[in-house]
Amino acid sequence: MFASDRLWRLVDLAHIQRGYKLLIIGASILATGLILTASIFLIFKQTSFYISASIDTISPGKSVVKTSGVSAGTNMAIAITSKPPNNEMNLQIIEEPSLTKLLDVNFTGTIFTNFMPKKNGTDTIMISNIGPDQATMNIVFGNRDFFDPSGQPIIILATLSIAGLLLSFVGIVVLNAGGVILFVDKRRIRRKENQN
Repeated sequence: MFASDRLWRLVDLAHIQRGYKLLIIGASILATGLILTASIFLIFKQTSFYISASIDTISPGKSVVKTSGVSAGTNMAIAITSKPPNNEMNLQIIEEPSLTKLLDVNFTGTIFTNFMPKKNGTDTIMISNIGPDQATMNIVFGNRDFFDPSGQPIIILATLSIAGLLLSFVGIVVLNAGGVILFVDKRRIRRKENQN
């Protein structure tokens, strides 16, 4: 009997260790996610960042309207590639609620431009098709730091920011799973000890 009790005790300890292992792994994943997210904030020297990408089709004489929360003094940028490239388009960026136009420019093909919001709040981005043909556009809008000097999005920064948030979430889930497993295993050991 004594040998089998010792064996069960070792098996129970191994089960407890799996809970501790999950807690350690979860904490490591969470820490990695937080470090990635914090490093992006440090790169941008600000407390928030934003990037949005979409593909839109606009008929002649029609517009696409998008809104974005912005912070005063944050250097923002927008890159648009329109096809067909010779179709004339208009880009307006309007600050809410004053309806002040931060930008109003006609373009064909591709445009990359920067602007700086003067107030915290919402900016409206309106892209109008003023040409004769239906246009399909790739639109990328966000913090200027997400773009290289030629207007191409820096994919690695966007990927790192998203990965940091996802890793933080996964870390929290693994921590919770480790805590539950540890609790269940300890409870089972106590029950076995009380039966003996």
